[in-house]
Amino acid sequence: MSNEPEYLQRLRKSQEALHSRTVSAPAAASPAQTPQEKEAVRWARELAKGTELRSVRNLTGARFAALLRIQGASGVQFLSLEGFATRESLLDRVKPGATVGEEVLGAYEVRGGRPVTIATDEANQVVLKMGAPRPGANPVSPEQMIRKAQAEAIQREKTRPKGDKDRGRR
Repeated sequence: MSNEPEYLQRLRKSQEALHSRTVSAPAAASPAQTPQEKEAVRWARELAKGTELRSVRNLTGARFAALLRIQGASGVQFLSLEGFATRESLLDRVKPGATVGEEVLGAYEVRGGRPVTIATDEANQVVLKMGAPRPGANPVSPEQMIRKAQAEAIQREKTRPKGDKDRGRR
């Protein structure tokens, strides 16, 4: 038994309970996104240039994503990021004249971390051209970095000249 008054014990317990509820609530409310999906949202925000993303739909597990400017019922335009499981579903969505009141601002390959350029050829077919991967789009774990460094060290050891005793310390 402590010398602390009962009202202070109750106050401390209620504060601990309140703190544990506030810490666990945001984690349960937001679904967990992979680093690639977080990078896709970051890409969309950069492309939106300060305009707020109103919705992010079907991004979990998607292979491709597209940033769309959508005309609302009240006449206000807003931005939406939509995920697509396959390349064909993305092509169907970005076809010219497929939807009314929507404009495709850009596309992104979520798994590869690359922006996608949308173009039409002479036959009026939609063509997707993959861009260069964004830095940080596919993070490497420390274990993978160590394994890669060890493999490179083994390869360097194999290709090192046999007569080189000082290993380059001249």
